[in-house]
Amino acid sequence: MRRFLWNSVVGAMLITLVCATGCNRTTPPPEPLEVSELPAVVEKAFAKAAPETKALASQVVTSVQAQDYAKGFAAVQALASRPGLSKEQVNVTSRVMLTVSSLLQAAQAKGDAAATRTLENYRRDK
Repeated sequence: MRRFLWNSVVGAMLITLVCATGCNRTTPPPEPLEVSELPAVVEKAFAKAAPETKALASQVVTSVQAQDYAKGFAAVQALASRPGLSKEQVNVTSRVMLTVSSLLQAAQAKGDAAATRTLENYRRDK
């Protein structure tokens, strides 16, 4: 019985130690990109990507430049789900997602029906 209690205490301490060291609170959340810097940052991050991934990144940039935020939102979601992205590409994709999401919400506030449908679908399927 004593051995069981000792093993339980040691196990609980190990789990606590692993959980405490596994949480890195020094890394801040990603910041959204400015719309003006989005094309250059995306192009740089995906310059050496696979052709399909590079095409999705270009589609995101093209959609944002054309102010088709619903299409850009779908493209950035597809880009984020691509396997094999580097750490830099994941970071840029996250920042682009924040930017496009805020642009989509602003378009919805202005009465854009496509933006409203896109956000409703996202919230429903989330």
